[in-house]
Amino acid sequence: MTILAYWAWSAFDARHPNTMHSAQGAGGLGYGFPAALGAAAADPTKPVLAVSGDGGAMYSIAELATARQYALPVTWLIVDAGGYGILREYMTGAFGEATGTELSRPDFVALAESFGVPAVRTSPESLTEDLTRALAAPGPSVVVLPALLRMFEPTHL
Repeated sequence: MTILAYWAWSAFDARHPNTMHSAQGAGGLGYGFPAALGAAAADPTKPVLAVSGDGGAMYSIAELATARQYALPVTWLIVDAGGYGILREYMTGAFGEATGTELSRPDFVALAESFGVPAVRTSPESLTEDLTRALAAPGPSVVVLPALLRMFEPTHL
């Protein structure tokens, strides 16, 4: 769950159902990385991209050990918005301000590296290059994108 995943979900082409797996509408906070590990274990010949927000990533940090132990080809893109971005958007829209959505969180790059997983902090300008490099490398990797994304209406498409 991250605003970036909501954007992807709204553009999902159902004619190609095996290209994206999502827990949208099912309260999938923390689902992305463990689900991607399952996809990579099922077919370790193909790189897999997992996308999470920083809040959702906090639910799955321990899985970095699994990814490293089994050298699974998963790149984990963590969109670091400083908290629960979608809740921030919904609360601001409904009440004019958000409360309780900011998070204390780790340095995701240092944390991934502490598990022996290569990691990089990226920017919108270098995201394509950094993701391409990470997806081409063997084994797991983490790409952290500090970004405050905004949602668009409607979010249910």
